[in-house]
Amino acid sequence: MTAWMRAACLLGLAATLPGCATAAMNAALRAAHPEPAWDGKVTIASEPAGAACRVLRGDRVVAEVPATPGTVELTRSHAVLEVRCQADGHVETVDVLRPRDDPAVFRMAPNGIIGATATVISLAGALTMRYPGEVTVALPPEAFASDAERERWFAERRDRILAVRATAIALAEDRCRTVTEGSCDPNLMVMRQEQEDDLRRLDALRQRAGLATQMAEAR
Repeated sequence: MTAWMRAACLLGLAATLPGCATAAMNAALRAAHPEPAWDGKVTIASEPAGAACRVLRGDRVVAEVPATPGTVELTRSHAVLEVRCQADGHVETVDVLRPRDDPAVFRMAPNGIIGATATVISLAGALTMRYPGEVTVALPPEAFASDAERERWFAERRDRILAVRATAIALAEDRCRTVTEGSCDPNLMVMRQEQEDDLRRLDALRQRAGLATQMAEAR
């Protein structure tokens, strides 16, 4: 942006200069999120370490880690990806990589023909989306020594799932209490649904994890 345009923006002429809105929007995003733009890399770890993991988009494998931890490179996308891990003596476990906005990526303000067109292209191509920089997949043992040990293991993972969004959900709920009905934060519904999905996946995993005594009797 030229010196005269910066001066114009400072003088409050953003309404007549679309570039001012773009500059202001990106400056605000960078101030709130100073981290660099996502470089496409995702570190995949597991508990226990050494699991073989695949990243899937639907039925298609897009990346693999022969033994965790390892790093894969992914492209920007709107798709939710599965991370499926296997390890001897443990139940095969699936976690997910959900795309989210990357505030460090430059974007045009959606005003005027140029801005609106650039926004449509950006949305269609997922140009401002990213995946988390890391994911850790916890694989439960195929057989726990006792029911208490199994319940403790899954209770700890449940607490982790709730903790991930606890602050964001609480803030969104506070905002919803201060606005009129029908104008609540739409992200609240998304976060609640994602949390329910994660808890449902954990419960299904629990059903597959047995006890050592049960397996001995089955033999």
